[in-house]
Amino acid sequence: MLLRNELERLEPSAGEIDRLLGAIARRLEDARNLSIHAETRLGQAYHAILNCALVALRANNLRPVNGPGKHFYALESLLHTLGVEQKRVDYYQGLRDLRNKDIYEGSIHLSEREVEEAIEEAVWLQEHLHAWLAERQSA
Repeated sequence: MLLRNELERLEPSAGEIDRLLGAIARRLEDARNLSIHAETRLGQAYHAILNCALVALRANNLRPVNGPGKHFYALESLLHTLGVEQKRVDYYQGLRDLRNKDIYEGSIHLSEREVEEAIEEAVWLQEHLHAWLAERQSA
């Protein structure tokens, strides 16, 4: 991804990773709020997943190059940073497509189960990220 100019090397700023971890927690809190529309809840779960990918990149002194496709590349990087399996990354890319459809076409139709599944995936990834960060700190 570096060689294709999809990612660039850059050390995180002071507190950047902690701020992103805080954003993940807030987004998951919003995603669980049943008074919010399903589309918004799904968007929050998606952004929690995206923030997890960004934390893993930033912890490796990397970030997506600013421009078209940066969310795609951030999600794809999970294969290499956290060792997330391809089927999960494909699911995350599907969430990205749904989010884009909602933003650019104005509506998507979601079941409560679809929203809950997205939240469960975001929580799983958050837990996986925290374990990965803890393992890196103890090494």
